Amino acid sequence: MRKRRNFIPFLILFFIHTGLLGYAFYKKENKKQLFTLLMSNIGLAYLFEFFVLNLFTAYTYKPGILKNAHLDNIFGAILSQAIFVPFTAVFLTARKVGWIGKLLSGVYFFLVEILFLKLGIFKRNWWKTVYTLIFTPFYFFISDYWELMLRKKIPIIRYLSLFLMIMVTEANLLFIFAVKRKLRFGLGRYHSWTEHFILVPLYAISLSLFATWSFMKKNSWTVRLRVQLFTIGLNKLFEKTGLVKSGLGLFELINIHFLIVYLYGKYSVWALDGLKKGEEEQLEEQ
Repeated sequence: MRKRRNFIPFLILFFIHTGLLGYAFYKKENKKQLFTLLMSNIGLAYLFEFFVLNLFTAYTYKPGILKNAHLDNIFGAILSQAIFVPFTAVFLTARKVGWIGKLLSGVYFFLVEILFLKLGIFKRNWWKTVYTLIFTPFYFFISDYWELMLRKKIPIIRYLSLFLMIMVTEANLLFIFAVKRKLRFGLGRYHSWTEHFILVPLYAISLSLFATWSFMKKNSWTVRLRVQLFTIGLNKLFEKTGLVKSGLGLFELINIHFLIVYLYGKYSVWALDGLKKGEEEQLEEQ
């Protein structure tokens, strides 16, 4: 019963921030660019969370959704870093909310954190709530800058956006596999969840770098095949070296990554729009 009550505040925030994002997309004409901004914002939040939560365990979430406490903690972090904060950032950027609105939004998350602490669904280890008050508005200003660079078609930002889009998708997919007990990364015979969530981001980053480099040149079936083979090969290498215990069959792995790699090709068109002449037409012809 306690765990069920834990989820209610997370559920309320989910509906609030999903509503904000939905409104932002409804009012925005260039939805592909807004989606690119959203995934970039999530990717930046994931990188921040890798150091703050995965490596240095600054705090602990207790949404009470998953039975395993470690997975439940990571799921709480995903709700925060993939939904609550990034959705708000995209809304503020898309609606061109000024610095006062950003500061007030920072205060809002500051108060939410205090409430979560009182409800016992969030626990600080070395993190201080004032950090939330400082870093959240700063993150919102980064979102504004990122969107400006996307509109100006700055190549480095476009390439970084593609990398972050792929990394976010990989990280979320690997989390689903972990919840379904299909994959567990680690060292030695016993793979702890602590080891798993340190190695998983490194794996996702490595794969995303290769995929980004591949799709930077063009989006074709040969590129998709190369990324597919690299992904399967990397999985098998990790299995052989004992760095991952996998319950995924080869056929299942191929089918899943066939769809995922095709999606990465789409990402490359959206993220690199305007950098590669004729990319949209090339995709349609294939």
